[in-house]
Amino acid sequence: MPELAEPAAAVEQFDCPTCEAPAGSTCRTRGGKVAPKYHTPRFMLVPQLRAELEMKTPADRGPGRAWEMGPAIDAAVPEATTKPTRVGYARCSTAQQELQSPLDALEEAGCDPVFSEKISTRVKVRPEFVKAMAFRPHHQEGRPAPAGDLHRS
Repeated sequence: MPELAEPAAAVEQFDCPTCEAPAGSTCRTRGGKVAPKYHTPRFMLVPQLRAELEMKTPADRGPGRAWEMGPAIDAAVPEATTKPTRVGYARCSTAQQELQSPLDALEEAGCDPVFSEKISTRVKVRPEFVKAMAFRPHHQEGRPAPAGDLHRS
């Protein structure tokens, strides 16, 4: 991505989710002063700045002085990010055990795809588990989702 000529102006296009400073203004501290750096959730809204660990408030914005609202501007709408892939895996050991409640929990957690099997713990190779693990490297942003309290019925 191209480097921003005026990163502070790009950050100030958004309302701050942390201190609720409106678009066009700097972030502020709890004491009501201009913050020495922008809040992370705010500068993360600018794609070119997502890799930064912090972003200092420029000296011309007066860090440490009493905060004043900047000129009103229309807030920019954050870019839509893609939803991460959540791979689910459910297993039960015996035919008497019920597999549907863990599957429902994985579906509720937003997992897609979901791999499931009824297979004993004595079996060392679990084909559906292997498929789930093989699916994952192709989708690095996804990770196994906890399905809540999965107890045996």
